[in-house]
Amino acid sequence: AEQMDPQERLFLETAYAALEDAGYTPDSLCAGKKVGVFAGVMNGNYPTGAHYHFIPNRVSYVFDFHGPSIAVDTACSSSLTAIHLAAESIRTGASECAIAGGVNLITDPVHYIGLSSMRMLSPSNACKAFGDKADGFVDGEGVGCIVLKPLKKAVEDHDHIYGVIKGSALNAGGKTNGFTVPNPNAQGEVIADAMERAGIDPRAISYLEAHATST
Repeated sequence: AEQMDPQERLFLETAYAALEDAGYTPDSLCAGKKVGVFAGVMNGNYPTGAHYHFIPNRVSYVFDFHGPSIAVDTACSSSLTAIHLAAESIRTGASECAIAGGVNLITDPVHYIGLSSMRMLSPSNACKAFGDKADGFVDGEGVGCIVLKPLKKAVEDHDHIYGVIKGSALNAGGKTNGFTVPNPNAQGEVIADAMERAGIDPRAISYLEAHATST
């Protein structure tokens, strides 16, 4: 345990907490054990060399889950990508249900040195998203997991349902005028794709959350 990445331990603990919150144990969640585990992670400074695959695999091993067990690194979108892949896994039948989430710990100062060298951190120690004085972001730590099931099955099982994923989508920005520069057209396309999959009229949306780093 001393040699284990703290992110691995935290994700395992949080995955179990998510199961408890949903009213299940690892044994009662899915009779066939066809449970997928999807973990978003982008920083691995604790061990020598990053072995992200251990994070979801540890959950699958300890809980004896037999579905896909996948670590996802898409930088800032890793956790949401993990949730998207988990939902797709359920839709395709690869998983009967899934645990998805992400974990991020900063365990080495080299991480901050790298961000500082790229001038990504806020000198004023404040994230002023969408503001004209935005000068960078403030890095943080966290861990979270959710349990996903087909809606029909969740209703039949009288589960407490926090929310319904009606649609999601992925794409990439392709080539822009800088490696870290976003492509607004591509971003618009993926949002439109997600809404089309969800069958939602954009005019019916009343609440939005945005990825805004102030960089």
